[in-house]
Amino acid sequence: MSPTETDPASSAGHPRPASPAPAADAATVTLLDNRATPCAVGLIRAARLMKTLAPGDVLEILSRDRFAPMEVPLWAETDGHVVELKEQVGTWPRVHWRFRIRHGQN
Repeated sequence: MSPTETDPASSAGHPRPASPAPAADAATVTLLDNRATPCAVGLIRAARLMKTLAPGDVLEILSRDRFAPMEVPLWAETDGHVVELKEQVGTWPRVHWRFRIRHGQN
């Protein structure tokens, strides 16, 4: 991990810079750890944080909510953002979802 990164489990609920994007892509990647947050609250936090990002920047969201695989992409696409990644990570009982959402041009 880089000096600005911390273990996502220790910073639950606090956005932080994630792994830097490749050099060809100057977008900022911000992590929002919603693993301890209900999906509705997590979506509100994601929408508020996304409004602070520049077009082309990426918001990485972690969530344990069982509805996240349906609701996060629906929110992102409705608001004009691009879902770049949707994957299930980890093993039971610590399985969670990881999303990478690129800020749309709106």
